[in-house]
Amino acid sequence: MKSLIVLRHGKAESPGGVTDFDRSLAGRGSRDAVRVGEALVERDLMPELIVTSTARRAATTAQLVAEGCKYSDEIIPSDKLYLPTQSNIMSTIRDIPEQYSRVVIVGHNPGFGMFAMKFGNDVDQFPTCAWAYIGFDVEFWGEVTETTRSEGLDFWYPKIGE
Repeated sequence: MKSLIVLRHGKAESPGGVTDFDRSLAGRGSRDAVRVGEALVERDLMPELIVTSTARRAATTAQLVAEGCKYSDEIIPSDKLYLPTQSNIMSTIRDIPEQYSRVVIVGHNPGFGMFAMKFGNDVDQFPTCAWAYIGFDVEFWGEVTETTRSEGLDFWYPKIGE
């Protein structure tokens, strides 16, 4: 089985004159991202790999999650995870090196929330720093398709943990 943690970036600032791609995390977003990493450790869900959108708020979220869970390996940037379509998310998953069994991907709504709902997480909202833990009944990442048997194993966001 391969397992994927689909993580929405932390709460971002919305200042005038800054492109969407370059938006920074707000203070709450930074705190929540560290808390995500701690929650992953508490649930024994240490990632073997982290892949992130190249947008500033997502990349910063990935770095802070890594700090929170003491992940020290490389964080892989992916342009396909910035405001992704379902096809872009699937392509990213199928490109994950096979030696990794538990992977975190960091990106954006609405794509990430829709993906989590499609693959078994019964959620009606996907707030900032929410993550859905999905198990795929496959041996290889390249086998994941739109119809792959999957199970929503967990769903968490910072306000649940308060």
